Amino acid sequence: MERTAIEDDLERTLGRIAELATVASDSAVLTQVAMLLTGFVERHRSELTFESFPLPTGVDEALCSYELHSADATGLTLYLNAIRGGVNSVVHDHGTWAVIVAIAGQERNRIYRLLDDGSSPDRAVLELEREITVRAGQPLVLEEGQFHSIHTADAEPALQLHLYGRPIDTINGRRIADLQTGQLVYLDSAGS
Repeated sequence: MERTAIEDDLERTLGRIAELATVASDSAVLTQVAMLLTGFVERHRSELTFESFPLPTGVDEALCSYELHSADATGLTLYLNAIRGGVNSVVHDHGTWAVIVAIAGQERNRIYRLLDDGSSPDRAVLELEREITVRAGQPLVLEEGQFHSIHTADAEPALQLHLYGRPIDTINGRRIADLQTGQLVYLDSAGS
């Protein structure tokens, strides 16, 4: 079967990202990764739509996650997420770095700073560091171990690319943080 222009462009873009990510995964490199993904979205926004990647149909589902790419050799995994309006997530980390680029809609992210030394595996003291709204031209870079929460406006769903350093569904040790008590809950790769 013949490949499409978007598939060829995605392969080239991810190849360049893989080259960068093997060098390092620090903030500067992840910012370059975000710019490459932003360029891809700008070139193909008209093809990346809710019609092609629909929102979830179940009333209790917050998003549909479509895997676009997964590379065993590098671990890079790219999802396109269709996120309902009115989502307010728990505070969590991903167990790897992440780059999020908007296609449509907006998503407010609250980014948290770890205040303690991390010596207690079941507790964390976090404070709000900043808020950033992921929207067209404004990506989000999360380094490994960084906590955040996501929030979408009630009437505005979002469509986004999420690139992770490893397949998110295979990572054990992702954490959910309770801001009031400081308790950490660890997720296994099945999400429980």
